[in-house]
Amino acid sequence: MFKTQIPLTFAQHRDLRVFESNDYSYAKAETLAPLVLDELGDIAREYPIIFPDNQSDLPSALLGLEPGKNAYVADDGRWLATYIPSSIRRYPFLFGSVEQPEGEQKRMLVFFDPDAPHLKNPSGHPVFTPEGELTPHMQRRMQFLENLQKKIPKTRAAVVALAASGVLAERSIVIRKSDGQRHQIKGLRVVDEKKFNELTDADFNALRRSGALTLLYAHLLSWANFRQGPIGGKYPDLAAKAGGNNAPFQFESDVLDLSHLS
Repeated sequence: MFKTQIPLTFAQHRDLRVFESNDYSYAKAETLAPLVLDELGDIAREYPIIFPDNQSDLPSALLGLEPGKNAYVADDGRWLATYIPSSIRRYPFLFGSVEQPEGEQKRMLVFFDPDAPHLKNPSGHPVFTPEGELTPHMQRRMQFLENLQKKIPKTRAAVVALAASGVLAERSIVIRKSDGQRHQIKGLRVVDEKKFNELTDADFNALRRSGALTLLYAHLLSWANFRQGPIGGKYPDLAAKAGGNNAPFQFESDVLDLSHLS
């Protein structure tokens, strides 16, 4: 979504306006939506949850199984699920850090995408007051960004705890199309249930204390979304057993068996 990110300043953007709409066409090419722990309950009910292969990355809702195709955005821009991930809703604004001289802490600034459709409508809400303060509408947006930013460290810590326990395994997803072509999604990790069940009591309790178990269980439960919702509707045979010769979808290994979903 963020093709360009520039710092938001009153001096340069005093006339900026942001228009709010229910058109999510700007996210039609997104296939992953990073998430935070506080939205796990909502995410797990409607999206498969995966872990990107970079340990520092946040867990993500899987939005599509083909490059550049978000299954949750309709042709007319409607979002085809009840809950919209926070990383989608924050657009076109986000917090970012600015490098400082050695020994000084990084500064956090508000960045935005100047090419966002939200900023092209003259009837949008003003971002700044004439005095250079944020308008009440923008203050609410900033509060949302701040709350989201505060939840990121705890979410990253949960991912690190899962990775350190050894229960995350790298996997690829293979999609078989009706014309016989194969498409492979690489660079994701999932929970290896066999390794999880083999954890010692001490290691299990360490995960519990870290708060990572909530994320782990939400991830496992979320795989039911491969047979329902936008992804399930687009690929109605996803519930076939992973690895089956005729299945349009399969994992490269049998760590996750989807046969129990059928």
